[in-house]
Amino acid sequence: MEPERRVRVRDATTLRALAHPLRLRLLRYLLAAGPRTAAQCAEALGDTGSNCSYHLHQLARHGLIERVSAEGANRRDRPWRAAATGLEFLPESGDADGQQVNDALTALELDEVFRSLQRYQRQQHKLTDEWRESSTFHNYTLSLTPDELRHLTLTLDAVIRPYLRPMRNAPLTDARPVSLSLQAYPTPEFI
Repeated sequence: MEPERRVRVRDATTLRALAHPLRLRLLRYLLAAGPRTAAQCAEALGDTGSNCSYHLHQLARHGLIERVSAEGANRRDRPWRAAATGLEFLPESGDADGQQVNDALTALELDEVFRSLQRYQRQQHKLTDEWRESSTFHNYTLSLTPDELRHLTLTLDAVIRPYLRPMRNAPLTDARPVSLSLQAYPTPEFI
């Protein structure tokens, strides 16, 4: 298992660099798929190689991704990889600009999660019964204090962490990228 490299992004400039739909999708793709060239990213995300290359360079400029050394490969063929196994986005306390950018980034992330769920729903018939039966969609309403919510979140995070795609050196042969979303927040109707 590779060591975890978790990064907390706090500055508004880096948050702003991520607040672009394609950049966020590129970063998510590299985290899920591992090292890929701009051409491979373009094919997977349905975009052009030149557009992906430009946005990959922007992500690299902010330290969010990096080039992978590949012997004998020219610059164009060298793959990119995420610079961390996971990112947390949290602007500096009192940074109104950073909070505004973080809000935009969160909206983009929620849009991408929804689009991913829609793609799954449209394509689930292509999966084997085993994969369809293993997939799950649960929604719970809990009654928690802030300390209990924090404890629950940290406990679930500890259980999930060993399965993170970037940290698994040799996943089982039938393993594939799986999206797992967990949202935990006070129910808006009761705030």
